[in-house]
Amino acid sequence: MISALAPLFQGGFSSYGRLLRLAEPNDVAIPLTDLFDAGRLRQSLYQFRPDLKGEDERALLSIWSKYYFLRLLPPVLAANLILQRELPLSVDVLAVEVDAQGLPGVFVLPDDGQQLVASAHPLSRFEGIMRDNLQPVITAWQQALGLSTRVLWSNASRYIHWFTGELKGAGLPEMLWSPGQALLDQPTFENGDRNPLFGAYQHRMNANTGTVITVRRTCCIRFRLPDTALCEDCPRLCRKGMAA
Repeated sequence: MISALAPLFQGGFSSYGRLLRLAEPNDVAIPLTDLFDAGRLRQSLYQFRPDLKGEDERALLSIWSKYYFLRLLPPVLAANLILQRELPLSVDVLAVEVDAQGLPGVFVLPDDGQQLVASAHPLSRFEGIMRDNLQPVITAWQQALGLSTRVLWSNASRYIHWFTGELKGAGLPEMLWSPGQALLDQPTFENGDRNPLFGAYQHRMNANTGTVITVRRTCCIRFRLPDTALCEDCPRLCRKGMAA
């Protein structure tokens, strides 16, 4: 665990402490950019699910990418929102330990970051996360295997939506978790650039039950893989005859 982040990872959040660490001499972690190479990426995908070799590799990348977002975003957002700390997430300096399943297991940082400096714009505090990490990662994976960037941004949104809800449910003051919702609610950055996470979740009518449910705008396409159920927030659930 990174000592500067230790106050975060107590109680119900203790498991996130093992997902980030500092670089060490002769480190076994690989540069994150190694996973931008199509061949190296496929190696991890088929290590993750060897039974799916020959199936739609875009759908396989989609479900694999969720582990990247699931394991990176919660501790990074917690540091940002609770400790007001900006971590060094640039793809040029971030390394990753790939676990025995071929998944991103631990993220290796060059240092423990710095105190967050943000403007009044609600997205300014997240520009490092978006500009230095999510944007180049998503672009690289789209270029490597052809998976739509809309799908990848939607996958990222899932864990932002979930984790801000976890912080709220843990009883944290609203001032600590509500800024995270700007990632999904704010349409543009301070310079006018479009926020690709904006509107990732929608309220839609479920044609099977007649009730309004909250779903993602874009499906993760996991349904293209054999024997794979829909996500509980999949927009396809709103179609007649569809179920998770």
